[in-house]
Amino acid sequence: MKFSVEEFQEVAAAAAAAELAVAAYVGETVLRDARAVTDGGTEGEAGRVGLARIQRELFAARTALVAAATALEGAGGSTAECAAAVARLDELAGEIHGRLRRWRS
Repeated sequence: MKFSVEEFQEVAAAAAAAELAVAAYVGETVLRDARAVTDGGTEGEAGRVGLARIQRELFAARTALVAAATALEGAGGSTAECAAAVARLDELAGEIHGRLRRWRS
């Protein structure tokens, strides 16, 4: 894989933040992500498998929240807070979806 100038700058900035040389940072990141894929994501949430698991949990939480809001509305209650929570879950799921799509690229 060849990085664009912008991509390399992102990697270099992340390496600097981690106080590592770029090569060391890339090596550690690749190893962490490889372990996350091969062992079901137990090496950290940064891996693709970990993100996919979080995405599934967000969808399950969203489904439960929508069901609770429907029941609350049927009982004459306010669903404004539920709607805001669903919107936030959708934002988080969208962010994870975008990261997973970039991973596949």
